[in-house]
This record gives sequence, C-alpha cells and structure tokens, in this order.
Amino acid sequence: MDYAKKAIAALPADLVLEAERCFDGQDPAHDWQHNLRVMAMCERIGCEEGADMQVLRLAALLHDVGRAQERATGECHAEISARAAGAWLQERGMEQAEIERVQSAILAHRFRKDRPPASLEEKILFDADKLDSIGAIGVARVFAYTGVIGGPIQSDDEEQHTPAKEYEWKLRRIKDRLYTQTARKIAEERHEFMVRFFERWDLEGKGLL
Repeated sequence: MDYAKKAIAALPADLVLEAERCFDGQDPAHDWQHNLRVMAMCERIGCEEGADMQVLRLAALLHDVGRAQERATGECHAEISARAAGAWLQERGMEQAEIERVQSAILAHRFRKDRPPASLEEKILFDADKLDSIGAIGVARVFAYTGVIGGPIQSDDEEQHTPAKEYEWKLRRIKDRLYTQTARKIAEERHEFMVRFFERWDLEGKGLL
C-alpha cells in the first residue's frame, strides 16, 4: 500500500498543489519527498492508533510549508507553517476549532522546541517527522544536509557539524523520544540499522575495516 497516495487522495487537490509549491528549491533533506514520507507515515500510524485522520492529514501536508520563509527571515518554520495553514483552511471553510487542532499539531512537531505534543494527532505528526530522521532515509538525509550547509563528512573539530556528530547529538536519541506504540515499534529496526551504519563508519574512518 502506498500510504502517501492514500493521504493525498483524501485531501483537496488545490491545497496539495499549493503546499507542494512551497517546496520549490528546498534542500533534499527537507523537500517535497520528505513531506510525502511524513504524510505516508502519519497515514500508517494514524490508522493504527485511531487518530482523527482529517486533522492529521492536513497537519502532515502543511507542517513544513514555512521552511523557505524560515531561511529568509530566521523565524521558526513551524510558526510560519501554522499561520499559513490557518489562512488556507479558513479560505476553504473549515471550522475554526478544527483549524486550531491542525495548527497545534504543526506547532508541536519540532524536536528542539519547548512545546511537547499533547493530543494524539500532535504525537503522531511528531513521531512521523522524527522517523524520517533515522534508518536508511535518516542516514541519507544527514549526509545530504551536511553537504547543503557546506560541512565535511568527517572532522576532528568537536564543534563542527558532521553526520557522525549529528548522530551522536540527536539521531541516536530519537527512538526514545517517540510517543506512540506504533512509531516506537517501527523505530526499532530503523535505529538498529543506523547504529550499525555509524559503527562501521567509525571503524572505516580509523582504517580498521
């Protein structure tokens, strides 16, 4: 089953197109394909956990639409995305209470923000977004993003961003930060793959393999 296609088929086509346009020129770690993967994982987890799928699908679709503006202004992309979601959903006649639930999920999806998710839909979006940071996809994304910011793939400078340091600082901790049972189960194998990769990466870098 293609969960992303299922999610998109349930959403207004014009809103999907408006959201997709926001990803033009985005870096490969945060592009439209990342958005589709998050939508797919929200679809899978949401169906298993009994979420309000309308709220969850809209939040997943719109959670990163503010990234381009974040690069230009420095404002948190979650806050930009929540504002955009509010305006777009209001234009389409959605009830204010439902809009606020979508916005709340978007605002709670950041890893480093001091706003932990509370509702089931918030937890699922958070989990889906973080699952895309681990496993094979997560490894590919961290190397891609390191290239985007001009960082080296290895460095002896402890303060310099490298994929291995991002793994140590953030990625290896993600599986223990997830909220839903379904996401934690998915994370187990992804985490193990990532651990094996970076263990081998360390050994090869030292000439031991």
